[in-house]
Amino acid sequence: MEKWLKPLAVLATLVMFIVMIAGSLVTKTDSGLGCGNDWPLCNGKWVPEYTLASIIEYMHRLITGVAGIIVVIFSVLCWRFYRGNQEVRNLALFGLFFIVLESILGASAVIWPQSSSVLALHFGFSLLAYTGVFLLSLFVLQRDKMELMVQGPVSSGFRKWVWGVTIYAYGVVYLGAYVRHTGSSMACSDWPLCDGKLIPELSGHVGIQVVHRLGALILAILLLGTMIYAIRHFKQTRRDLYGASIASFVLVMAQVFSGGFVVLFKLHLYATLLHSMIITILFGIMCYMCLQTLKKPEDNKLRK
Repeated sequence: MEKWLKPLAVLATLVMFIVMIAGSLVTKTDSGLGCGNDWPLCNGKWVPEYTLASIIEYMHRLITGVAGIIVVIFSVLCWRFYRGNQEVRNLALFGLFFIVLESILGASAVIWPQSSSVLALHFGFSLLAYTGVFLLSLFVLQRDKMELMVQGPVSSGFRKWVWGVTIYAYGVVYLGAYVRHTGSSMACSDWPLCDGKLIPELSGHVGIQVVHRLGALILAILLLGTMIYAIRHFKQTRRDLYGASIASFVLVMAQVFSGGFVVLFKLHLYATLLHSMIITILFGIMCYMCLQTLKKPEDNKLRK
């Protein structure tokens, strides 16, 4: 069974990543009501009309359904093969729970119109669903390498720091989704300034946009500090945290600049999707760091 778990892990993560991008495509193209207020049907039909909005929305639903089936199979097989492993059980339940939750929220957004703040939660829950599958996949893929990567513990202070920064990052992600759903993406016509000003009037859509930019800048600074600490203390003993911290900082800088591209290229589809892709990968890696801070060398002996 184990030889099938690794390719299935890659497939499960890939389809969940596609679900994230498909959801961003729905938002970007305003296709959320491409099937009217019907769910799971599309304008009362199983086969949607050939309009761009209905096809995008229906494909998103179809991809989500297929992804759900793959993730259920992957989670059940992991649970059975690693029977008794608490980490596997918790990650499987975590991923499945948020897949169901984001599906329910997505359906309710179609049937009953929701506020921008509630719609922003849909992306956040989708991100948590992806992260659960991503972490379970990494468990399967890295299980044989864990002893080499985890050769020393981490301090409680660093553990709390990583968890705190990750929780803060989730808030920044939610605020980014809120920017999109409130139509505030172009509240500032240029970047990095806002309409030529360093500190514009912080009200309405402009205020939402500027607060999100500031939140992203602070996140980049926090991840810079995380990377510097990891390079100084974990290069030899914790290759997992060393590599993940560098990847996180590189990705957060890419995320900051991709946000600038969204504005400079006037909400171009590719720029918007790139922005969603990077934050999805970044948040998954940050959650990976959180999980790894809980592990100690003696845990490797328990896995054998």
